[in-house]
Amino acid sequence: MPITLQTLGVMLIGLKFNRKTAFHSVLTYLSLGAAGFPVFANFSGGYHIFLGPTGGYLIGCLAAIMVMSRVNEILRFKYGLLMRNSLSCLASTTVIFICGVSWLAICVGLGQAISDGMLPFILPGLVKIFLLVAALQYLEK
Repeated sequence: MPITLQTLGVMLIGLKFNRKTAFHSVLTYLSLGAAGFPVFANFSGGYHIFLGPTGGYLIGCLAAIMVMSRVNEILRFKYGLLMRNSLSCLASTTVIFICGVSWLAICVGLGQAISDGMLPFILPGLVKIFLLVAALQYLEK
């Protein structure tokens, strides 16, 4: 069960860049991986990764950027930075899980996709969100 900082990087990009720049940054990352550069988990790369069980999570990173931007737009005048960043990160993580588990379910079935591809990663995901939002909050001061 590899735990990477990939989603943390996606969330950081989504919080600190505008939608277009964030989208193109993540698209570049995914393109480098598809071209064979070892930028994915366990230093892997190649287009075949997108066809494997983790492909949905990778594509979910692009969708997550779009959702984060939208959540930030909606909440801009309703909440402070801490709450806005926290909710944006939760939304992006949820999108990544939905895309990833949906694709993984095609490979192994929905029950196993949830138990193996989501449940073990909920707590680490929340820790990543907390650390990222806390660090950004500290840096803003």
